[in-house]
Amino acid sequence: MRLAHYLAAAATTFALVACGGDDGDNPSVDAANMLPNPGFPVPTAPTKANDRQGGVWTELGPANWSCLNTASTDQPSTQTISMSGLIEDFQTGAGVGAAAITAFPGIDLNGNSGTATSDNNAQTRGEYTISLAQLPGGTTRYGFKFEAASYVKTYLPNQYVDPATATQTRDMAAVSEATALALPAFIGVTRDVTKGVLAGAFRDCDGNEVSNAVATVSSTSGTVTHLDGAKTFYFSAGSSSLPVRHTVSPVMNKDGLFVVLDLPPQTGAAYVQIWGFVDDADLADGQMTLLSELASPVEANAVITGSFEPKRSN
Repeated sequence: MRLAHYLAAAATTFALVACGGDDGDNPSVDAANMLPNPGFPVPTAPTKANDRQGGVWTELGPANWSCLNTASTDQPSTQTISMSGLIEDFQTGAGVGAAAITAFPGIDLNGNSGTATSDNNAQTRGEYTISLAQLPGGTTRYGFKFEAASYVKTYLPNQYVDPATATQTRDMAAVSEATALALPAFIGVTRDVTKGVLAGAFRDCDGNEVSNAVATVSSTSGTVTHLDGAKTFYFSAGSSSLPVRHTVSPVMNKDGLFVVLDLPPQTGAAYVQIWGFVDDADLADGQMTLLSELASPVEANAVITGSFEPKRSN
């Protein structure tokens, strides 16, 4: 399920929260938590796998980390690829017309692997076709940037496009200004347009959503050096999952969703990291494991979205 589907209630709930619903006018609710990133405590249980059935999240058992730190199965880029689909609203799923799309190799924001503009006609709004150039050697994934009126600049990094298939389809999402305001408002935080936002979902080697993990954005690879001011929040795992305060969900909930707010822009790469205990033995020794890491840009007034996978060795 796409992250956008979990935010389906955002438009109707936003006005209530922004006006003080859910104690939205009292940021001191989490004041007792003095961690550098208040959304990065040490979990009290090992990671679990979860699945959503009939609108209800169910714990399946221990998360599967059999692929953790194994070699990536990505194949090298071999040809130009024609990709088409829909640029849709991250929250509503409606087509986004006249969206400028830029593909780039890896996290090279200055690179250009193809450009396109989504259709703005009523019947085909949001539809696009883009020609993706063959990636340079050593790079196996594309990133995408979306820009449109009434939308914040949205990045979708780390996308693997099968190099053996010359014609493919994929729908991708852009984040509206309204949603960018709503995400922090749910937990009583005012959006700062000088900072960046990251929103993601984390899954294990079986593709199941992971609970009991913690996420942050670090300035260093492999170790936790929280970006100054970074604040991670997790979601409610309800029928319409929404961000909640640390007192409600201090660690990743059954839906595997997280959002990191107030990220200072970086001139180089930052690292989205997810940590947790892989099993009871890991919990007993008290040393969390780095479960996922992705180099990512951080820009002011921009949102990075994506699904996060277990860390591979290359």
